[in-house]
Amino acid sequence: MIIDKLTELRQMMQERNIDAYIVTTSDPHQSEYLADYYKTREFITGFSGSYGTFVITENKAGLWTDSRYFIQAERQLEYSTIELYKMGVKGQISYEEFLKNEVNEFGKIGFNGECFSISEYKSLSEKMGNRMLISDLSYVEDMWKNRPSLPDSKIWIYDQKYTGESLESKLKRLRKIMKERDYDYTFIAAPEDICYLLNIRGDDVSYNPIVLSYMLISQNRAYLCIDQSKLDDDIKEYFAENNIKIQSYNYIYDLLRDIKGQSRIYLDPKRTNVNIYESINSNVRIITGTNLVTQMKAIKNKIELSNEKKAYLTDCKTLIKFFRWVETGVITGNLTESLASKKLLDLRKQNKNFIEESFETIAAYKENAAIVHYSPTRSISKTLKNSGLFLVDSGAHYLEGTTDITRTIVLGELTDKEKEDYTIVLKSLIMLSKAIFKEGTNGQRLDAFCKYQMWQNKRDYFHGTGHGIGFSLTVHEGPQSISQNSNVIFRENMTSSIEPGIYVENSHGIRLENEVYVKEIEENEFGKFLGFETLTFLPIDTRAIKKDMLNDDEIEWLNNYNTKCREELSPLLEGGDLQYLEMMTKEI
Repeated sequence: MIIDKLTELRQMMQERNIDAYIVTTSDPHQSEYLADYYKTREFITGFSGSYGTFVITENKAGLWTDSRYFIQAERQLEYSTIELYKMGVKGQISYEEFLKNEVNEFGKIGFNGECFSISEYKSLSEKMGNRMLISDLSYVEDMWKNRPSLPDSKIWIYDQKYTGESLESKLKRLRKIMKERDYDYTFIAAPEDICYLLNIRGDDVSYNPIVLSYMLISQNRAYLCIDQSKLDDDIKEYFAENNIKIQSYNYIYDLLRDIKGQSRIYLDPKRTNVNIYESINSNVRIITGTNLVTQMKAIKNKIELSNEKKAYLTDCKTLIKFFRWVETGVITGNLTESLASKKLLDLRKQNKNFIEESFETIAAYKENAAIVHYSPTRSISKTLKNSGLFLVDSGAHYLEGTTDITRTIVLGELTDKEKEDYTIVLKSLIMLSKAIFKEGTNGQRLDAFCKYQMWQNKRDYFHGTGHGIGFSLTVHEGPQSISQNSNVIFRENMTSSIEPGIYVENSHGIRLENEVYVKEIEENEFGKFLGFETLTFLPIDTRAIKKDMLNDDEIEWLNNYNTKCREELSPLLEGGDLQYLEMMTKEI
């Protein structure tokens, strides 16, 4: 019982006079997706969403999460005595404000420094005044009796025919950047950056083909700190050939302590935990910013983009088969969200170079689609019927790349409100897809392209409009994003999703999502102008559209897009699947 866990946690706090304890959704690498071993916040609260911060005091307990999880969190916290605080909602306080209210001026606030980033620590420290921050407390970890084991997957070499660049070349580029900026060392804690740099992949985290590890790089040394049981002889030889020195996972602390004074080390404060940071000698000069490798991998090369298109063709072909299966199965009255999700995975597994899903499939019918990150289970799964809308947000990792696609399809009769909302979402997708913007434009400005149609129709959504997508790595990849708070400049060959939506609680949810990459449109006396090229080739369902809400340019874009989908996918399909594709791509 969650209440019993909270009681035990409070007893542990009393032993050291801790006034408040914080549990973040994190691991030592500040990853978005966590290995089961690190899901401490889920263990102590029962809330299974991928984002949230838990704070407990002697008399109160709260969970802070964003709009993606409001409905889910309300349900999962219902009997826990944990209060939900909705981030970004007027009148709701932040967890820092909560701490200031509940902890006296000289009180003690504890957390596990291994799973707390430097950025979070500095922000919290500035706001807490004289309150003492204690970072050596692993209370939840200590009370977790049946904690899952640490991941121990073997790693494998990712062929250069997919990556388009060798480890040697990437390391040379990185060291050139370091030399230009006068960095003696760069520290990398982000596993996806390490896997990109070394052209390796693993299976340490569900939905992420990565391996948990650290790297420390200088001009003449490159250390990989990793559980060495994950390395076979071929991998060891590969690293030796490329002068990568292998050390145990926790040896990173020794390496950092050994850095001589006056050296300059670059690290990412958002991806470096407190314990790591404190192991660096005080006379070492630390320069902070986004990981250098994060910035490198955000710009895809031509081979990566070519492979990414192949991955989307494979996945979109699979989704055509899936949606035809869904529309046929609805008639039986036995098809549920859970069965549909399982069928999609089964179909993807039939593809030759499939690795795994890139995130848990969202298969949401009618009002469940209003829960932005809803995923069905055997016990909670609606039966699909001949009415309403069915939203499916899913993706996969293939050797050729990573996909992330959302479509909302019509299963039967719709209300005027559903049709109107669907058309507004489509107009928003089209507007940003067609956008031409000046070189130097950031994600915040691009967000306004998409939101314009929403706001004109007095609608809005409260998640980001788009995120970078990894290359057989994490499905959410920075530093770029399309959102109201993004100042990152969009550059040529960066990828992003475009995914507007409308969510009406207890009624319906609609989202449409394509992946695009940035390309040059024209350079003239006014500068360079950029736009988007779409990588996704899955038809947009026209049956929910209110045509009179679309202008001629939007109708032309939609017809051209669906025609392109038919041209790309027709050679990959046959029989009933091909007929379904032709039906779904008819012009309006």
